[in-house]
Amino acid sequence: MRSKADNQEPSDLGTLARQRFEDLTAAELALVRAAPKGELAVCGVSDDLSHSTNDPSKADQWGNERNVRADLIAWLCLDRRAANLIHPQGIKLLGAKISDAVDLSFINIGFPLVLARCRLRDLNLFGAQTRTISLQGSRVHTLLADGAVVSGAVFLRDGFHSDGGVQLTGATVHGPLDCTAGAFENAVSYPALTADGITVTGPVFLRKGFRASGEIRFPHAHVGEDFDCTEGTFKGQINPALNAEGIAVGGSIFLRNGFRADGLVMLHGAQIEFNLDCVRGRFENPALPDVQGTGTALNIDSSVVKGTVLLSDGFQAEGEVRLISSQIDGDLRCTGAKFGSGLVAERSVVKGTLFWRDILNPKTVNLNLINTSADSLSDDIASWPPAGNLQLHGFVYSRISAFSPRDAKSRLAWLARLKSFTPQPYRQLANILKDEADIVGAQKILYKMASLRSQESRSSLARGWSFILRYTVGYGYYPSRALLCLVVLAVVGSLLFWRGYSAGSMVPTEKDAYASFRKNQLLPDHYERFCPLVYSLENSFPLVKLGQADRWQPDPSPKDSAQFSAGCLGFLDHLVPSARSLRGFRWVQILLGWFFATMGISSVSGLVHKD
Repeated sequence: MRSKADNQEPSDLGTLARQRFEDLTAAELALVRAAPKGELAVCGVSDDLSHSTNDPSKADQWGNERNVRADLIAWLCLDRRAANLIHPQGIKLLGAKISDAVDLSFINIGFPLVLARCRLRDLNLFGAQTRTISLQGSRVHTLLADGAVVSGAVFLRDGFHSDGGVQLTGATVHGPLDCTAGAFENAVSYPALTADGITVTGPVFLRKGFRASGEIRFPHAHVGEDFDCTEGTFKGQINPALNAEGIAVGGSIFLRNGFRADGLVMLHGAQIEFNLDCVRGRFENPALPDVQGTGTALNIDSSVVKGTVLLSDGFQAEGEVRLISSQIDGDLRCTGAKFGSGLVAERSVVKGTLFWRDILNPKTVNLNLINTSADSLSDDIASWPPAGNLQLHGFVYSRISAFSPRDAKSRLAWLARLKSFTPQPYRQLANILKDEADIVGAQKILYKMASLRSQESRSSLARGWSFILRYTVGYGYYPSRALLCLVVLAVVGSLLFWRGYSAGSMVPTEKDAYASFRKNQLLPDHYERFCPLVYSLENSFPLVKLGQADRWQPDPSPKDSAQFSAGCLGFLDHLVPSARSLRGFRWVQILLGWFFATMGISSVSGLVHKD
């Protein structure tokens, strides 16, 4: 007959374990003794995590005394009696070798699970609910935690190593996900870390020695604080190096200070509460013939960054940087950087300043700002792309930085680098110069725009009209040219009419004065003398009436010939062969006068502007 003591449940975790398992190893005994006290179960000879005897890469040299059965760990988490005896600080194991797969899927684990510097085959936490998970410095083939809910942190750091992939798809972590100095590897074409749709209320650290050989996936993840990849190394092999498409980050994304990616970094559709910092980051994914997925080093298309985007101070990209249809509430800083294939920022909105300065490869870079807008532009001449590598159609900005070239001559040299002519960049620049009270500079810009636009005309009629507009009123931007044309016309006419008068081809209009002048070259005393300059002015300038044109005219009945005096002006003799030619010239002069005057008035009123 059993005693009352025999009917009582053992109150000692070691006793329970010995009842459940035979031949507990030294490491297992250390575990069941330490767990109720919240202490670290040291399976080796040292409790120093960095001690060489605790290196899990050498676990094949460890003796059997360091073995811990996967079933024992599962039993500690599953068995109600055992779990109730475990300290709230949880299971803490150092330097153990766990040869079998640990299956904790769909288990509600009420305490932290700490496996430091251990060697595991597989750890399955699929759908589990648990506290903090720490595999600091441990080596594991695969970690499966899809859909897991962790009420604390997840530590896969400080030497953690996985060679078969870590899966955290749809998991929830109420704390940080810390993979600092961790190594994640997988076979070619398979992800090294899959965290699609994960929710992390704290930060995500893939930094300071983090290494990945295989795609790191965080598409559509939600991160409450920073997403920090400072000094991390990512190698995508066939797939992207880092895929964070559609990620939402409550802090900043740091891809800086030694960050390196061999393969595409995908941030398409990202929502970033603060900054995207790529200072001194290196992004390599050059275009390779017939290799899909190459050519773009960094993709930030359709993203919203509520702070500043820093592609600066040592930023390097081998491959294209894409920033299409994105919104940046701060600055876009492209300074002291190398853009292998260039920057494509079509349809993006930069609410701060767009910096394009101190570019390291200006002779090969491409810059595409089609339909982009920025509050201000800050650039330097040395960083401008070569001719044909600049696209600015639809680029709108409110001002040019005081530290940038702002004169019309320099800016025309900037626009001369456009891939193809479009008038909008010229109009935009002219508006900026007008706002800065540089009216002369704005006229130069608009004149150049009209001149280039006229060169696109293919019809002879259009080219002819463009020629007239150019030299008469400067396409409407220099109406003073029309006045100059009138002055030249008047001066030339005055010379011709003077020579005609000297030759007797200019005569009075009054009958008696005409007869006297034809007979002996004398005029009545009351008759107004001929002034060739005034006469020419009346013919050249419409509506100008000074009396000369009413009293003098080319001889309607000229003599058969006229004799001209020789001398220094004899070269003009052949220009006035007869009164008939003067009459023809006068008709042309009057018509040209009306034409030049009309063009001048039209240009002042804006009727002939080509913009």
